[in-house]
Amino acid sequence: MKIGPLEGTHEEVRNIFEDNGLNLSDYLLKPSAPLNRVWLILPVVCIFTSAGILTFFDQAEDKTRIFIFLCGFGSSIWGGISLHIRFKSVWAAMALIIGGLLIMLVALGVLSPTELLNHINAVKDGA
Repeated sequence: MKIGPLEGTHEEVRNIFEDNGLNLSDYLLKPSAPLNRVWLILPVVCIFTSAGILTFFDQAEDKTRIFIFLCGFGSSIWGGISLHIRFKSVWAAMALIIGGLLIMLVALGVLSPTELLNHINAVKDGA
């Protein structure tokens, strides 16, 4: 067992702490529980709900469509942060945020799916 610079058996380490009047539990940190799956699923549901509303209700006012777009993109950022907290992966978090942005742009009608694929191929060929 090793705690900082101290190394020895369980009893030796405990005796060192007890002999010096220290409480061993004050120095040991309990690992935090991982983020619950609900915090990963809920933002994804919000993203696809917002995208569905933007896609199927295209007669709504522009302010309403922009608000729904911002809610969907905000959910994408929320999901990316939750993904990063849960799995400590910056790449996965950025992929979710960028993917959410692209889905919302297609749902809003700013990009068509073919334009999106052309942009992706152009970036891939340029790299």
